[in-house]
Amino acid sequence: MSQQPQPSSTSALPPELQAANASKDDRTMAMIGHLLGLVGFLGPLILFLVKKDSASKFVIYHVKQSLFFQVALIVVMLGLGILAGVGGVATAGVLSCVCVPVIILVPLAAIVYLIIGAVQVNGGKDFEYWLVGPWVRKSL
Repeated sequence: MSQQPQPSSTSALPPELQAANASKDDRTMAMIGHLLGLVGFLGPLILFLVKKDSASKFVIYHVKQSLFFQVALIVVMLGLGILAGVGGVATAGVLSCVCVPVIILVPLAAIVYLIIGAVQVNGGKDFEYWLVGPWVRKSL
């Protein structure tokens, strides 16, 4: 007797956090949560505060990811700014020459990353921010 192959999930996410199992409305709200990161941490924070009691776990997961990604981005940018300022003085501007292009490129890369996340989630694909996603998943 042959057994039918069971569909295997390639996602490391639990079923309630997988985009394939989310409704179209939930995927749209998660996409909005990612895109609100384009205006900084306040957009995802406001959406989280408004939806935290009424939205699905899927939506909350993606909005919290976007929020924590924005906070992490602020910390990284502050660190780079301090490094460029202090290191630039200590190394006669050499470290500033390295840090300033990075300070310009990091926000541009973050914008691309946010848009990729929004498009993937809205398209029914799973998306998890690097470093931030697993931490948010544990906090749910």
